[in-house]
Amino acid sequence: MKINFLGLPDHPQAQVALLPISLEVSTSWIKGTKFAPLEILKVSPNLEFLDEETYLSPHEELGFYTYPLEELPLDLERALERIEELTKEALEKFTFPILIGGEHTLTLPALRAFKRKYPSLRVVHIDAHLDFRETYLGTKINHATVMRRVFEELKIPIFSLGIRALSAEEYQEMKSQNINVVFSYRLKREFPLVLEEMVSFIEDYPVYLTLDLDGLDPSLAPGVGTPEPGGLSWEELLKILQKLAQRNLIGMDIVETSPHPYYPFTEFLVGKIILKVTAYLAKKRKNDLKV
Repeated sequence: MKINFLGLPDHPQAQVALLPISLEVSTSWIKGTKFAPLEILKVSPNLEFLDEETYLSPHEELGFYTYPLEELPLDLERALERIEELTKEALEKFTFPILIGGEHTLTLPALRAFKRKYPSLRVVHIDAHLDFRETYLGTKINHATVMRRVFEELKIPIFSLGIRALSAEEYQEMKSQNINVVFSYRLKREFPLVLEEMVSFIEDYPVYLTLDLDGLDPSLAPGVGTPEPGGLSWEELLKILQKLAQRNLIGMDIVETSPHPYYPFTEFLVGKIILKVTAYLAKKRKNDLKV
């Protein structure tokens, strides 16, 4: 099945690839992440295509190509292999892949592909949860362990933002491994300083953003599988996206949307985030061309 983002035809010189990844294997509370990519694409034509900050239309400036929705294998290992294949293909054909999930586990195979192309890759991780358990519900690869697998298997430095739920095990690992973690309460109190720390972490390295929607305040993003009180506001998220786009942002995923019947606002929000980040990237490209 193929449903295009914004309801527009694929751009013949598209730079942005949208990969709908309907992965749902290890979801442990509110189900439905499998259906998120379809629902996000369905509501996207209701967005205004012009960005009000940059006065740019990303579908014209950068161009979008939407991959078809496909049924992933039920076996997790085979599903992850397929996600890695799709990401590798997107990296070969397009400038900026965006994976639309789907549960957070998809970040691991995506980053396996990104790490091969960008060996010095760094990751910014927005989430309510640290996702740094060794195992969860008897398995080592799932939505609650994914960032630990990224850190240990791929050796990618991680900067986590908005965390406000973690286990004692994760806290001990965070301290012993010296992981960069900004808890939500500190982000709220010292936001300008946190932005500076994030930029210092990124430096000039290629950076990938993994955005779990529960990292946002649930009043902003109610349709998630594991909601937590608190979290980033819309304005805070936009400032983070602006800073990332001004650096060397080379790809991202948006995960853990769990569609709510009759209230598709969170799905609409994901579409808006895609438009905002691509508008910031388009602005950076225009500024770079002027230099």
